[in-house]
Order: sequence, then structure tokens, then C-alpha cells
Amino acid sequence: MTANGRGFLVEAGTGRPTRVPIPNMLFKAVGSDTKGAYALCEYMVTYDIPAHTHHREDAAVFVLDGAVTIRLGDELFTLDRGDFLFMPQGVPHSIQMASEESIRILALSSPSGFEYFMEDLTEVLSTGHDRTSAEVSAVMTKHQWQPVSLCQPDQALAIMRV
Repeated sequence: MTANGRGFLVEAGTGRPTRVPIPNMLFKAVGSDTKGAYALCEYMVTYDIPAHTHHREDAAVFVLDGAVTIRLGDELFTLDRGDFLFMPQGVPHSIQMASEESIRILALSSPSGFEYFMEDLTEVLSTGHDRTSAEVSAVMTKHQWQPVSLCQPDQALAIMRV
């Protein structure tokens, strides 16, 4: 059910409207649909996602196609098609591509808000700023995300263990 009490269908290859188009990502449900309970997106993974921590939301990943390796705290998980991983808030994690084939995942974030982070990040990156810029850092701070390099030393060491 949506916030207005009505269900909805999101067809394959489509997503819910976002403020700006977000490359490689189709939101299937956003906070305005779920009364803020969660956001769900289909993500085509085309690059490794650096280690970071969410201080506001829990996240989960379900692999639709391909494989990813996720470092969660000091544990390393390789997820293949059909595998699921829950990632609680406050625990550093990173995602690496682990297959030659196309990789698609479903990413769940609760409470919602991930869609706003991605909109803000996309806007900043589209103006030419890179992921190490002060502008990207401001987006991360606004949404309570933290790169591992800024986490407490014990968190950074834990996520970097092999």
C-alpha cells in the first residue's frame, strides 16, 4: 500500500519517479509510497562501491544477476544470484563486483531516504564534482553517510581486514 492507501505496479525495466534520473538505478518504491518505512531499488552494479557507513538506515541486498562481494564490518561475503545480506546501520560496508556478467541487485533501505541521497549525489556529480569533493562530502554528511576513512580507527581497520 502507498501513503495514499493504494497499491501500485512497477513494471520490469521501469521505476518510480525521482527528482532527477539516477544512472543504473530504478526505484521500485520510495518513501512517499511506504510512509517512510523503506525505499527499494533495482541497481545495475557497474563499479565497486567504496567502504562507507550509514548512520541512519539499515540496508539489505538481494542479488538478481551476477555476483558481488560485500565486506560488512570484519566479515567478507560473496553473494551469488538469489543470495540476501542484511547490513545494519552503523556497520561499515563496501560492495565489489565479483563476476564478469552483468550484476543486478535489489537494495532495500529502511527507513526510506536513500532515494534522496542518490538524487542529491547525482545532482552534485552531474555538475562535474568528483566523489572526493567537498560537495559530495556535504551530501554524505546531510544524509548521515560516512566514508570509512572518516570512521573511527577501529571501524576502518575492521572493514579493511582481508
